[in-house]
Amino acid sequence: MKKVYAIIILVVFVANVAVVKYYHQRRTTTPFEYTVFSNVLIEERLERQVVALKTLSVEETVQLLSGMEYYLYPGAFIGGSTIFLRDADGNTIAESLYERDKIEVERILSNRVFRKSLQDLREMPKNQASNLLNRELGETLSKYLELYRAFYEARSLDFNVLSSSIDNISEAMDGNIHIIMEEPPVFFGLRKKLFALVLIAGSLELTDVHEKIKEIDVLAQKQKEESRCIEDMHIRRNYILSALLHNNLVLASGLYGTSSRKGDAALKPFSDRFVIHQIVDFSAPATEYDVMVRHDIVAPRPDEEYINVRYFEQMTNEDLDELRRILALP
Repeated sequence: MKKVYAIIILVVFVANVAVVKYYHQRRTTTPFEYTVFSNVLIEERLERQVVALKTLSVEETVQLLSGMEYYLYPGAFIGGSTIFLRDADGNTIAESLYERDKIEVERILSNRVFRKSLQDLREMPKNQASNLLNRELGETLSKYLELYRAFYEARSLDFNVLSSSIDNISEAMDGNIHIIMEEPPVFFGLRKKLFALVLIAGSLELTDVHEKIKEIDVLAQKQKEESRCIEDMHIRRNYILSALLHNNLVLASGLYGTSSRKGDAALKPFSDRFVIHQIVDFSAPATEYDVMVRHDIVAPRPDEEYINVRYFEQMTNEDLDELRRILALP
């Protein structure tokens, strides 16, 4: 009888190991697999998002940028667990900072609120679009600085306490979009909104916004210098990656795109790199980013409406310094 029990226990153990191994292998080999049922729910939710966004004016849409998550659901999330390497002195290496910059730009471009803001502002007369962006940049920067100074002085390790509520964002994007609009802006939201507005101004080449973007750029340089005074490497790394307004791609795209001197011979190398990209419009049934993680979904079609957005794909610290130097020349 003891042998029978031993055999039964052994069989059950082997079966459990086999089941665990099967599901572990399935999770690691098909990490983004969705069932047809879940896709139906995602597509229904996406339709509600688009319907809600269509009801918003351009002013309301731009306001919503302060509450936007980078990939409004449904959508991909790339770079969330990116590891930024450090050199022997504890400084984040340049290649990793470039990857961070690129990830932030890609997340902004994927966002349907950003796309609608870009489309709406492009359809406005340039002077009206410039006035709106100057006002939004000024107000957003003021709120951002208020929170930034408090956290810089406190040397806080955790900026996430001021990041927006994903639950509220998800609920709002299911149809009740005013939930986000009625919430007070938070630190991460204000930072993301500033980046989005700078990219829009540069893409639309709104020269009247140039001075405001220069103000943001000067602040970004000052913040980098301030961060070097922080001795605690964990806190310094948190500031560099989570708090500062310094993003080479965003700043360069805004500075160059809004400059009235783009025809100068000295700026020719930059003009060749300020590239036009095409992305599907905010109401498309699937964006380029949704396709990355959705199973059995139809990719964006060639006949769908596309919008143009201009920005730099690569920009080193040295490149940005050279751009600043040329733009500052009389």
